[in-house]
Amino acid sequence: MRRLRHNRVTHGRQLHMDSSQAPLTQLLQQSLAGDQQAAAQVWDQLHDQLRVIAKMRLQREYGVTPLQPTELVHEAYMKLCGSALKPADRTHFLALAANAMRQVLVDQARYQQRQKRGAGQAPVTLDSQWIDPSAHGPADMLALDQAMDALATMDARKATVVELSYFGGMTVPEMADYLNTSQSTVKRDLRTARAFLASGLI
Repeated sequence: MRRLRHNRVTHGRQLHMDSSQAPLTQLLQQSLAGDQQAAAQVWDQLHDQLRVIAKMRLQREYGVTPLQPTELVHEAYMKLCGSALKPADRTHFLALAANAMRQVLVDQARYQQRQKRGAGQAPVTLDSQWIDPSAHGPADMLALDQAMDALATMDARKATVVELSYFGGMTVPEMADYLNTSQSTVKRDLRTARAFLASGLI
């Protein structure tokens, strides 16, 4: 009896280990089916990656950062949880996270803009060197958002590539796979999009 009980416990632990180490796509599929534990594991696997991206993008100005990387990632994740869109795989998750982080930053920037006169709030600013390596000052989030909207009017795919790379931290192969296009096309889109944004933003 003790041996049987021990085997059951050991088997249960093994199942738990296998689940916690499952591929992200499998966990996403399980979370779509309503598995809350799988959803939590998706968050655990991607939280650090998204936080690194957020930390790289947020730019300090006047020694003040209105939004911290952890807070940005948390707010973006809450938007994802409240969205009707459900990620089917890792690249889809990163694409949705990129859009969510952009929305959070725009919302925060608009709030800061309303508050800055009365409360002395610093604006939300981002790293501008991704757009133009020669740039030294930060990029204003609202100006960047407007520039991306203008780019989207001209070429929606190029604006999407900026969002996926800048806010989602996706690699060229990941973007090519997600957009169902070639890596050379993605690289060309990035070069063109950066030049467009730099011409009117930096």
